[in-house]
Amino acid sequence: MNPIDVPEPSLSSRAMLCSLSISMWSARKHDPDASQEIAQRHGAQADAGRYQKVLLPKEALAEVQKIVSDARQEHYFMTLPWDDNGYRVLPSAAYMDHTEKMRELSNRFSPAVDALAREFGNLVEQAKVRLGGLFRPEDYPAPDELRRKFSFETKVMPLPDAGDFRVTLGDDEKERIKRQITATVEASLQIASRDLWQRLYEAVNHLAERLSAYKVTGTGVEHPFRDSVVTNLVKLVDVLPKLNVTGDPELERLSSEVRSALLVDPQELRKSESVRTETAKRASAIVERMQGYMAGYTVPAPANQGKAA
Repeated sequence: MNPIDVPEPSLSSRAMLCSLSISMWSARKHDPDASQEIAQRHGAQADAGRYQKVLLPKEALAEVQKIVSDARQEHYFMTLPWDDNGYRVLPSAAYMDHTEKMRELSNRFSPAVDALAREFGNLVEQAKVRLGGLFRPEDYPAPDELRRKFSFETKVMPLPDAGDFRVTLGDDEKERIKRQITATVEASLQIASRDLWQRLYEAVNHLAERLSAYKVTGTGVEHPFRDSVVTNLVKLVDVLPKLNVTGDPELERLSSEVRSALLVDPQELRKSESVRTETAKRASAIVERMQGYMAGYTVPAPANQGKAA
């Protein structure tokens, strides 16, 4: 077959849906008696507030909470919006990176939960003193129940593909459903692609603002910036080509321009006013162009997705 005649791979072969599900014990408990007592003390109605007991000191769950926060942040960074049911678009090009990162975080999650479980008995004993009259033993799960309150799981499922819809129905109804599937996918792609543009816009705009505000004075530095204004941008342009599942050429071009024009060592930006000023100007120019693109930006339907099969 002539290479020109080879059809582009469908979206369902270039991306999938992925969810991250993490559960953990909150170590918080509503105390109705304390809530009622406080309301009565202040002459308030019973439904005026709820007293939430913090059953363990915050440092007891700090490591687990940090891992959960990192996992959710990485998952959202490496995927694109899809729907409100917990699934997001994971491009095939980013699958191995996502899988490796989630495995790494899961491997940190389990030992952190195990450490909490080992220390749990001592923590409950300490809570008797810490909570005083608010302590209730029934607020705490049994040691064997505690571990079951924590879980870390990712799930993957295929993207809807109108070409794979083969249920036995009348031709008219089947075509209507196929068109509906195609329209849903295309609408979600619009959202996903806008999300990529917005991420890049916000990161470049943040760089421009921070560099413009930075000022060296006789007494020190006004409006200092962190290395992350650059390192976060580096991380984004590294992953963006993998997330550009629609193959948007303008987004690809802008990503390359950002890489060549704005990824300057943070220390150099602090030391050299001329480098800092020039980088801020380039960032502002990119931001201005992006504002124009985003105002009327429409994502074209990927190959094989514009029509129902």
